Amino acid sequence: MAVHRVVRGNFFEDFEVGHVFKHHWGRTINEGDNSLFSTVTLNYLPAALNKEYAQSLGYAGCIIHPLLVMNVVFGLSVEDLSEQAIAQLGYFDMKFGVTVYPGDTLISESTVMEKRESKSRPAFGIVRFRTVGRNQKGEEVLSYERPVLIKKRSHYGPEAMAAKAKEGKS
Repeated sequence: MAVHRVVRGNFFEDFEVGHVFKHHWGRTINEGDNSLFSTVTLNYLPAALNKEYAQSLGYAGCIIHPLLVMNVVFGLSVEDLSEQAIAQLGYFDMKFGVTVYPGDTLISESTVMEKRESKSRPAFGIVRFRTVGRNQKGEEVLSYERPVLIKKRSHYGPEAMAAKAKEGKS
C-alpha cells in the first residue's frame, strides 16, 4: 500500500534573515480559557482568577494569565516557524507589555533575526526569531526571541526521504 506523506512547515533553507511572518488569524481569549489554563497548569495567579483582588491591584478586572498570553502568542507562530523543528533552544529577552483582558484578540508576527548551520548536527540549522504579540488595538502585549533547531530540506525533505526509503534507510 502506498503511503502519502504530507510535509508541513518550513525547512532551514526556507528562512531568510529579515523575513517577517504575519501569523494567521489570531485568537480571542475568554474567561473560560483563562480559568481552564490556570486549573490545568495548577498556576493559580490571584489577579487572573479573583476580580476583587485584581481590582485592588489597579486592574479593571481579572487579567489573562501572562503565561497563557505567552502560549497563545507562541502557538500562533508554530505553523510558520516550527513544524520542522526538532527543539526550541530557549526563550530570551521576554517582555510583557500591556495587560490582556478577557475578550482581547491576540495576533502574532515573527522576524527571522539570524540563521546558521548547526556545528554539531549537519542535518540541522539554527534559526533565531523575534516574535511580537499584539492585541486588537495594535498594542504590544509580549515580545521575545527564540533560537530553534530546524531540519534541513536536503536531509529531511520529501525528495531526501524518498531516496532514503529506496535505499532502505527510512
